[in-house]
Amino acid sequence: MNLSTPDIDLFYKLHGSLLAIANRGLKILPEGIAPDQVRKQPIQQVVKLRDACYDEPEILERYLAANPDQLPVDELALVASWRQRITGEFYIVRYLKTYAIFMSMKEPEHLYGVLGLIDPLEVVMGGAPVPIMVKATLLPFRDRIIYDGLVNPYRIYFGPGIRSSINATYSRLKEREGIIEGLIGPGGQPQLRTSLARKAPAKPAPDWQPAVDGIVAQTEKMRQTDTKLQGAAFGLLRAAASLDQATLQEQGAEDEAARRVKPVRTAITKIERLLNEENW
Repeated sequence: MNLSTPDIDLFYKLHGSLLAIANRGLKILPEGIAPDQVRKQPIQQVVKLRDACYDEPEILERYLAANPDQLPVDELALVASWRQRITGEFYIVRYLKTYAIFMSMKEPEHLYGVLGLIDPLEVVMGGAPVPIMVKATLLPFRDRIIYDGLVNPYRIYFGPGIRSSINATYSRLKEREGIIEGLIGPGGQPQLRTSLARKAPAKPAPDWQPAVDGIVAQTEKMRQTDTKLQGAAFGLLRAAASLDQATLQEQGAEDEAARRVKPVRTAITKIERLLNEENW
């Protein structure tokens, strides 16, 4: 999904104005260049100017104080919101109907829902399969997130192991905190708004603790069996019940579950070995 055409025009107007004013001091593009001519310059020079502008936060502050193009209050506030920009390296991990999902590569890891500009990001990336590693700057635009139109993809191939790890991180972040869809609050202050905020609160699960404790107690009694296969299956039942019990702890549930998952794997391996022996 992209910004609307009027909003795209407004973004390029405001961003071009900022870069044109920044160029007066940085002198990277031709002197006195007009805002609407900035993006028509060689891309390497535009990126160099953009990076230099972002590297000196006082440029933005001077621009806001002087308001050289006499922007109306709402447009100046939009430029001011770019104080909350995020520059870094990301993985593009999904293309959804609503936005492309960027995942930050460094701590703290987050997912961001990023709108395209003139072309959808999938088209900008040439249809390359995700994940794609890119360097980009994310900007708030009212209640949404966009990129500044200058994105640098790295032509890197990811093997199955890395892709699996990236997908696992994506799933974990999506479940825990959702996808960040906004970077500022109504007053322009920093405020992360995620996709989970749009969902109705989940109905609390019943208190399964007594039931699981009872199952654990019962499985501990199930030691005597007629066959080795039964013994291994009951061992798996005990290990699985113990794992369930760990997940219900109020503190340290993940660490304890990680410890108790090993007996589950051991029990499964034992069952598979016994079944293979039967087949032989």
